[in-house]
Order: sequence, then structure tokens, then C-alpha cells
Amino acid sequence: MKIETGESLIYSWLRHEKLCQITQLNWKTSPFWSLDNYDDLQILMGKFDDYYRVKYGYDIFKGCSLEQVLRQAEIDAVGIAYSETAQSIYAVDIAYHSAGINYGDKEKTLSKIILKCIRTVLCLYGCFNMASGEVIFASPKINPAIEKELVPMFEELTSLIKQFGLEITVLLYCNDAFFSDIMQPIVEKGTKIADTSELFLRSIQMYQMFNPSALQKNAPIHKPDNIQRARTRTKTDTTNRHGIANDKIPRWAANKSQNNHKIIRAYFQLLHEAEKVTRQALEGRCQNEEMHPDVYVRDFKGNFNSMKSDKGNSHGKTFIENGINVTIWDEVAETLERYRSLFME
Repeated sequence: MKIETGESLIYSWLRHEKLCQITQLNWKTSPFWSLDNYDDLQILMGKFDDYYRVKYGYDIFKGCSLEQVLRQAEIDAVGIAYSETAQSIYAVDIAYHSAGINYGDKEKTLSKIILKCIRTVLCLYGCFNMASGEVIFASPKINPAIEKELVPMFEELTSLIKQFGLEITVLLYCNDAFFSDIMQPIVEKGTKIADTSELFLRSIQMYQMFNPSALQKNAPIHKPDNIQRARTRTKTDTTNRHGIANDKIPRWAANKSQNNHKIIRAYFQLLHEAEKVTRQALEGRCQNEEMHPDVYVRDFKGNFNSMKSDKGNSHGKTFIENGINVTIWDEVAETLERYRSLFME
């Protein structure tokens, strides 16, 4: 089986950055599998088709049936991470073209990327029975004109998925963000990994044997103009997985549709209304879609528990709970306060 350089990089990223215990490249469906949530998938597919046909004029499924759409699916890399508090799934497509992504004209390129993401969402729900997770499209080089269009379209697609009842987030890593969030962390970890199956890392290790400082000297200085677009890593040291939420809070603050954002937003709302926040009040607000749709979280318990620990593949310790009251962990209090206004917008 041929493995591309980009796929090998993503394989290492899922294992060592996302801490996935199970990772597979070039994932495809089997004709012998039975689909979960079949009726819901049919409805979802129809809703996606109607939305993009009406708003953009995209015929994203081109008349294919649900079975045909899933049979055509090939996800470059799938990773599953298990921890004491949560199970997380990541599905990544990577496009590596030295001249930049080009699937035809701009509209064809945009529609194909959106189709890839939607098809992956359907696969997660139908083949893994997972209603939450991350679908990622990654590319080291995308034309700025394409990227400018894609950024709001990814935000829109995530919002649409939430409206349709799933908790799957669609993320874009490209250009500088691809380097800072995917490639650079793996290059930095490379000297500690001795696995001959990880071809990208082996090639980096060979290069560094002869020129060990080259990558650091030539690394571009990343100057993000926008938190959500750049998805920049902060300077917080996460090698011991202590205070890892400090690294994630800027991204949570910029993404109102993300569960972490909603839970923190609900906490600040309650804190503004009273002197303290109880677990019961926080859960009640996040579970009341009718009264508080801006902070509704379908799986509150799983997400909240994952925000009370830095162990395994947790979201990152943000809260402390004593059985009754909920408070902010001291290690992340300063970072949260810095971004508080974005959570309260």
C-alpha cells in the first residue's frame, strides 16, 4: 500500500499530538457492514443537499444514494483516543499539492472540499455510531483566495451540523496553521520517537543527522491576524500535560459552536448572575436547549468531565468541582480572564 508523505505526517500527529491509541491510514467502508442510524443519515443527507443546492448552487452528491456516497468515501487517516473520561475520534483528509490545491476552478474546489467533509461526517455517524468528534481538512498550501472562502464555510458547516443534531466539529488547518499546529509539534517530538513505520519522522531524523538545526533556523515566524483562522499554539509547555487548556482556550474562545466554549460561556453567565456556580445550575443551563440555545451541549457530562482533567486525551483541566460548587482551576484562570470577553459576546 502506498503511503504519501502527508498521510505519514498525519499518522504521527494523531498518535503523538492527539494521543490516539488506534490510528489507521486510508480508511474505507466495507460492503459487509450494516449502517447505524440509517434513517437519520438519509434525512441528514437530504438536508445537506438542500442547503448547499439552495445557497450555493452546489450539487454535492450528484444524485448518488447514501450507500454510493459512503462507498466512495476514503478518509486519509482516522484516529481514536481513549481516556478515563472520554472517547474521541478524529478523521483527517490531507491534500498536499506543491502548487496549492486545485480541483478545477474555485467553485469546484470549494464544493469538493465541503463534500469531503460532509461525507466524513456521515461516515462517523453511520459506520462508527459517533455523534461527536472532529473532521479535519489539512493542507500545507492553499491559495489565499480559496482559504478566505473556506474559513467562513467551515464555521458555517460546523454550525449546520450542530443544528442537525450532531456534535461534530469541522476544522481547517492550512498554510501557516498547518505548520504551527501540525508539522512543527511533530518535528519537535521527532527525536523522542523511534518507530520505523513513521516515514515522515524517519526522513526528518535523517535530515537532522546532517543538519540538526536547519528546521529551527528556517522555520517561518507566524504572525496570526485572527485567532480562529490561525489556530496558533501558545507558548504553554504541555509536555507534562499540566495546564494544557491554556493552549486551547484561544481556540475555544473564537469558536462559539464548540462545546468547550458553550460550557465556559454558561459558567461566566451564571457567575455574573450569582456569587458562585453550582454543578446543578451549570448542567441545567447547558441542558436547556429551549431557554438557553447559545450554551446547549448535547453531551454535557462527557464534555464537562473532560474539562476537569489533564489526563489521557481530556480536553484539558479548566474546572474544579467539590461535589456542589464549580470553580476555575488556578492554572488557567489568567488565560480565561484574558479571553473572557470573547466567551461573553
